[in-house]
Amino acid sequence: MSSLVKVFDNVPDCVGYLIMNEEGSIEHSHGDLENNENAANLIYKMVLCAAKISVHPTEKMSFKRFTVSDDQYVYCISCASQRIYVAKRRQESSANA
Repeated sequence: MSSLVKVFDNVPDCVGYLIMNEEGSIEHSHGDLENNENAANLIYKMVLCAAKISVHPTEKMSFKRFTVSDDQYVYCISCASQRIYVAKRRQESSANA
C-alpha cells in the first residue's frame, strides 16, 4: 500500500487524499480527507453514477477520471486496479488569495 500512497506526494497543492476499494470502503486516507466517511460516501455515489454514463455517443465507454470543484478546492477522482483514488487540491486562485 505504501507505493500507492507515494503517488500523492507528487500532486501539487494536495491537502488530503482517499483510497477506497470498489465497495467504497476507505483503505487509506490522509490530511483533510483522513477518515472522512461522509466525503467517501458522497464520492463513491458520484463514481457509481458516473460509471453508468457512457462518455462516447456510440460505444460503451466509461470515464477514466473526473474532477469536482468548489470555490476553494478541486477533487480529482480516478479509478484503477479496483480502487478509487481521490486527491483534494487547493484551487490556484485560492492559494494566491
